[in-house]
Amino acid sequence: MHALNKLLTSVIDSIWVRSVSLLFIPLLVTMGMFVGCTNTEDFANPLDTANLRTSGAPEGLKLYPGDQQVRVTWVDRGLEGIQAYKIYRRSNANSDDPFELVGTIDAPANEYIDTQNIENDRKDASGVVLSYEYRISYVDINGVETPDPTNPPSLTEEPFRIWQTATTTPSLLPPAPVVNLGEPSDLTVKLIWEGYEFPNDFTEFRVYRASDKGEDATPVFHLVAEIQREQQYYFDVNFRQDNVKMIYHVAAVDEFGAEAITTIRAASPNLPPAPPKNFGAQYFRRSLFNTKYDVVLTWEKNTEPDLDGYQIYTKDTEDNLLPRQKARATETSMTISGEDPIVIDQQLFFRSYFITAFDDTRAADGTLDESDMVEAQ
Repeated sequence: MHALNKLLTSVIDSIWVRSVSLLFIPLLVTMGMFVGCTNTEDFANPLDTANLRTSGAPEGLKLYPGDQQVRVTWVDRGLEGIQAYKIYRRSNANSDDPFELVGTIDAPANEYIDTQNIENDRKDASGVVLSYEYRISYVDINGVETPDPTNPPSLTEEPFRIWQTATTTPSLLPPAPVVNLGEPSDLTVKLIWEGYEFPNDFTEFRVYRASDKGEDATPVFHLVAEIQREQQYYFDVNFRQDNVKMIYHVAAVDEFGAEAITTIRAASPNLPPAPPKNFGAQYFRRSLFNTKYDVVLTWEKNTEPDLDGYQIYTKDTEDNLLPRQKARATETSMTISGEDPIVIDQQLFFRSYFITAFDDTRAADGTLDESDMVEAQ
């Protein structure tokens, strides 16, 4: 009996250990995930001083050189507790020189224009372009500055930490391009600046675009094209709807990176799609004992991303157009069954069929925005 009790106790203990182990494994996994998420979050917020990559510096630092000035921009997330931003600068003629404070601007802000003792087109004795180097910090409502300029992150620290910097060389701006809108075509904005007079230090054109959300909104521009001097136009075909409003910056750029920018607003034109291609009709008599017939209509699919469908038409004996069935944008054929022929001078004829393509935006009068009409062959 004693041996039996000992055996039962051993079995129960084993079962209990396995059960606890099985319960403990998910707990360990959860704890691991929690620790992992915590580490990820430490790196996610650029203004978190625990972020080992940025040391809390504002993100998105960009520089735009001009004539004896530099426009410094960054991303302002609108976070609570930020009182001001500080902008620091040094010349890269000597990388051992300290950064000096050149400006402070109250939050919220995402731009500062530096005009203090700025020189244009700087080069050293051997012709190497010299730049100004910038970095930004923020000051919280308690007056604490992050990163700390008196003890900035060092590239030799472990773990590796950085304070984002950017460099640029101010320059006398090249002439700004005179930009006009070209002849409108469907889902395309055409920017044209023919006849540009090139300065000696010209390098390229750049085109930026941003969604136009109204006068009160701050546009966010993205570079969409870098264009060589031989091409003095840009066709924006990146639209999927009519009436999409955009703001464009067309910049002439010199060898120092200085940009002379022309701003122009435009919208994708409210124009119909192209007519369907290869529209054909095949006629089939239903019986020798009546005059009805079936017709199979086929066409090539349009490629416009805003295509909404196709409209079929026929004509009556007085040549009036009669709207018939619609087809979906994905369809390329249709069968119309049980058609009656038309009678002209006491003779029976198959009807003529026509097709248009229409998009998902209505015309100005509220009707379908249809292409030119095509007759079936």
